[in-house]
Parts: sequence; C-alpha cells; structure tokens
Amino acid sequence: MELRGSVFSGIGKGRYYVGHPEYQKRFEASLGYRPYPGTLNVRVRERASEEALKELRSAEGIRIGSFAFEGEGFSALNCFEGKMMGERVTLLLIEITHYNESVAELISPVYLRGKFGLEDGQEVRFELEGPVTSRRALRPGTRLRP
Repeated sequence: MELRGSVFSGIGKGRYYVGHPEYQKRFEASLGYRPYPGTLNVRVRERASEEALKELRSAEGIRIGSFAFEGEGFSALNCFEGKMMGERVTLLLIEITHYNESVAELISPVYLRGKFGLEDGQEVRFELEGPVTSRRALRPGTRLRP
C-alpha cells in the first residue's frame, strides 16, 4: 500500500510523546527499535491515500495500549510498518490526536527530515506493509523492565 502527501511542521507534541521514556520502552518492545523523538507529519491529499488511511483506522496493527505515567494519560495507538526512500518507518494511528484523518504521523529510528533534507510542502511517498497482526500488543497494565 502506497501513500503520498506533503510534509508539514506540527505543533511539537510528537517530539514530547514519541520521546517520552515510557513510549520509547513500548516502541522498543513492540517495534524492535527506539524511534527518533518526533514525528514526520504528512498531509495526504490524493483520494487513494485518504481511502488507505481510512481503511487502516479499522485494521489491526501493532497495538500499543493507553497508559498513565505520573498522573498523565497517554493515548493508545496502532502501528503499521513500512519504508520511505528505503528507510524503515512506522505509521502511527493515534487514538487521541490533534490532527484530522488526512494526516499521517510517521516515526523512524532516524531523523527523516535531516536524512533526506525534507522541508515543509515537499511531496513524499511511503509504502506500508499493510495490516499485520500484533506481534506483542501492549495492553494497559503491561509491565516493562526499566
């Protein structure tokens, strides 16, 4: 499944959440890597990409359950793995988000903007492996080693 869209700067929340130590632990346990602390935001505009995102919202991906840490709530999310320009990426479909359904939030082990010199408005495409059954879904109450 291929999606296309344009890169845009977010409001900085992705850096906070993706970089949070508890999410980092959960990403490593579920995806096998600790992502760069931030998301690459891509606004899809093509009908096919919009439809693909809609379809994924009801699909089963690699699930990371919601959790609380020091009194703060953190949203559940579904993850779908793929590639962008040969680099590993993971699409995050976040249960509670500031964006509408036309936005794809990507994480990766590397800083994608820096590696590829991406700027706001630049068109990108990425491929997803498609819906996958969770290898190890983290549900509320799952204990992780520090």
